[in-house]
Amino acid sequence: MFNRIISDTQRAYPRQRYLPKPTLHQLFARTPRILAAGSPPQRVNRLYQAQPIATISCQKRNFSSTLHRATQQVSGTNGEDSENFWKVPADQTDFWSAYVSTRPNYSPPFYKHIYDHHTFHSSSWEVAHDVGCGAGQVTAELATRFNHVVASELNETHLVVAEQRLRPNLDDRRVSYKLSMGEQLAEHYPSKSADLIVAAEAMVLMDEQLALQSFAKLLRPGGTLAFWFYGRPTFADHKLHLKGQPLIDTIMIRNWATVIQKDSGPKRRAGFRRAAEGMSSWLDYVPLEPSTWTDVHRIKWNTYGTLPFFGEEACGFPIKTENRVGEREKTETIEDCEWWRNDWDVEQLKDYFRVLFPGFKDAVGEGNEEMESIYNDLRTVMGKGTAAFTWPVALVMATRR
Repeated sequence: MFNRIISDTQRAYPRQRYLPKPTLHQLFARTPRILAAGSPPQRVNRLYQAQPIATISCQKRNFSSTLHRATQQVSGTNGEDSENFWKVPADQTDFWSAYVSTRPNYSPPFYKHIYDHHTFHSSSWEVAHDVGCGAGQVTAELATRFNHVVASELNETHLVVAEQRLRPNLDDRRVSYKLSMGEQLAEHYPSKSADLIVAAEAMVLMDEQLALQSFAKLLRPGGTLAFWFYGRPTFADHKLHLKGQPLIDTIMIRNWATVIQKDSGPKRRAGFRRAAEGMSSWLDYVPLEPSTWTDVHRIKWNTYGTLPFFGEEACGFPIKTENRVGEREKTETIEDCEWWRNDWDVEQLKDYFRVLFPGFKDAVGEGNEEMESIYNDLRTVMGKGTAAFTWPVALVMATRR
């Protein structure tokens, strides 16, 4: 049995024990031209299928029902109730460059929490999974520590973008790509074959019970699960926070309310409710059963900030929070105004909102007097220079028994 496990794992994840691990600087030393979504490079899927990413008939994420999510095809989505929020083609390089540049910078001290947790329980650094990989920032970091990284996504455009950004420095032997729901990831890889599974900004979009079952099946005993969520950009300076944060919140609420209340059907609104309740709970709603998980550690940074991108004001319906933190779990709260710091002026802040969500058509106030008035108020508060922004963050780490 032991030899069979090794054999299956080697087929799924080719060993790269002797390949040097590049640094993050090397990985992103140059930004490649991103190909159109309809013309990605042909590649062989490592798990016995040969399909180009962008031509797979892909299932779109539906937050409200996992069963519906598992059966709905792209061809079956329509109009305002489609769960496909991201309709930006992969060849819109300006958008994706801005998208990556305006994300918060996951700092080395942040990753150290995860790596230290893993080191305490395991000496294996063979395989890591980046679930909901987005444009591949976390995948690139994990590739500096693990011999092989699986980048998985439910959105094929994100997967194309991630592959085009990473491939010049990380070939198929170092990173492989999988179009899959996180809840179904264990169906594609051998049991007990992964050392680390991470999910950035993704847990609130999944059925947490099914996702945890999938992750528990994939992880080796002693393997690490880490998932996190960051919220709204938050003024680090106390005086600026008092005057300027309500303006940022107004921009958030106004745009999300348009998307949720006016442009969404019942299925999408139910999904927004689920996500809003998960964010409002600071990930404490996710239960990590002691029979499966041990050494659970939950860390929250900057709890004076707002973790949910959208709450009751934007949703237009009540939001309930839930706390399922176990008695033996370790909890920690840290206030750090330098955490993931960004120094932005108003135009850079507008860039953040412009790409935060493609549905924010008037997020930057172009042609909208009300929005432009809010940005003018921000200019008055912030002055002509830049202001420091930090981020509220929730991180959960656990070890597979």
